[in-house]
Amino acid sequence: MTLDANQILALAPDPASARAGSQLAAPRNWSNLGGSDAALWGECQGSGKTPYRTQIDLGGPAFKCTCLSRKFPCKHGLGLYLLRTAEPALFGQIEQPAWVRDWLTGRQVRQEKKGATMTESASEAATAAAAQARRREEKREDKVGAGLLELQTWLHDLAREGLASVRSRGQGFWDAIAARMADAQAAPLARRLRRAGSMLYQSGLRNAECLVAHELASLYLLAQAWQRIDQLAPALQADVRALLGWTMGQDDVLRQHPVTDRWRVLAQCTFDDERLRVRTTWLHGAGHARWALHLQYAVGTQGFEQQLAPGTEFDGDLCFYPSAYPLRAQIRRQDEARPLANGVEPCDLDGLLGTYAEALAAQPFLERHPVLLGGLVPDHADHGVVRDTQGRRIALHPAFRHPLPLLALSGGHPLTVCGEWDGRMLLPLSVWHEGRLYNIDSDFMT
Repeated sequence: MTLDANQILALAPDPASARAGSQLAAPRNWSNLGGSDAALWGECQGSGKTPYRTQIDLGGPAFKCTCLSRKFPCKHGLGLYLLRTAEPALFGQIEQPAWVRDWLTGRQVRQEKKGATMTESASEAATAAAAQARRREEKREDKVGAGLLELQTWLHDLAREGLASVRSRGQGFWDAIAARMADAQAAPLARRLRRAGSMLYQSGLRNAECLVAHELASLYLLAQAWQRIDQLAPALQADVRALLGWTMGQDDVLRQHPVTDRWRVLAQCTFDDERLRVRTTWLHGAGHARWALHLQYAVGTQGFEQQLAPGTEFDGDLCFYPSAYPLRAQIRRQDEARPLANGVEPCDLDGLLGTYAEALAAQPFLERHPVLLGGLVPDHADHGVVRDTQGRRIALHPAFRHPLPLLALSGGHPLTVCGEWDGRMLLPLSVWHEGRLYNIDSDFMT
């Protein structure tokens, strides 16, 4: 894969690693450099006697280094990749060393196992395990059902009192019902309730009561759906269960029918969710014009398994989670990535509203909808607003923290913005400008 420096730095786990990797991208720091169509390698002298062996699988890209860093990729991997971009003549086409060849072979074996179709076991042990799992499942369903009945009663009381009456009670009022949902094994509801309560106490948040009311209405609709879940279509049942905290194993997802396409990486952001680091990546299929949301999780400084650089594309197979409006997907096959060959055709506001209405009709619990909107100009007087080609106002989501860099990038000219739409507000995640894709989470933070 051939990436430019900005795309390589976007792979860094944090800004400190990006800076350190840039400092190592000099020939004086390396020896035994080499490259092939499949990989790059080199040795970087550290503080010890033995240099660190660093290698990159270009098909991922994937990184490995003998240093003790727990960050992934480490600064040595970033430095090696940046050096290849800056001075490709240093990397001659030579035979791979054994330590590189063994690593690449091991990766290929693991990938083949992952992509192979798993056969179901019909043994007595598997049958007994399935029965035990079903008993645990029924017990959890009973707990979730009881918790949702309690939530409905709480929402009825709140509707009678009105939101204005609970401001004086503070965040503890919301944390208490959230804790009860956590006890009922409905952790996603607990997070949403805490977030809804915090909106009322955020200074400067526009229409806080309206936003909270909409969130509570969505929770009430979800509680009603659970009571009638047997009457719902199977795909919508899967949506309800996912929103209440049921998860589907990655192997089960990869058994789904794959969608083959040229997948373009259009936006990516990384954030902390309690004790986890979460990376969300939006992909768009060139052939099917289909969106896909790829989620990865890591603990602490642990790296993410798959490296997807915004502004690149790859041929591959994606398997989607069951849903009435499938968005989330796992990657079954990923060929070598390359820079985007061309831009993606954006839609206008009318097209967005039409598509969103269709999505909401299929999946009424939809929290976010991907969009690529063209012709947007940031409002120089109101930084919380962008305008389309007809001058119509589009509110920016309160979570968007970079209105001034967006305005500076625009310079009063139209931009194409990739982001998430919740039915009322737009959260920009990346921007097309003069043929280049700027990923807000990485490019606007540097």
